[in-house]
Amino acid sequence: MIPVQYRDPQTEEILERRYEESAPAIGMRVRIGFDEYQVLYRWRCVPTSCIVYVRRAVREERRETRSAA
Repeated sequence: MIPVQYRDPQTEEILERRYEESAPAIGMRVRIGFDEYQVLYRWRCVPTSCIVYVRRAVREERRETRSAA
């Protein structure tokens, strides 16, 4: 297990800290709280820790929802 810090790239705010099996890959989607985020890049990933910068992922609307509107 590796400790991972998920951060906002603009404010450097730590969104969440948790242990992961491995460092998240760039482009991967991760759930933080109730929202889904996309990994932008990783910084200082070493076997003992990793800092990951993420942005909120755009949710895809279902076709049924768009056609009903």
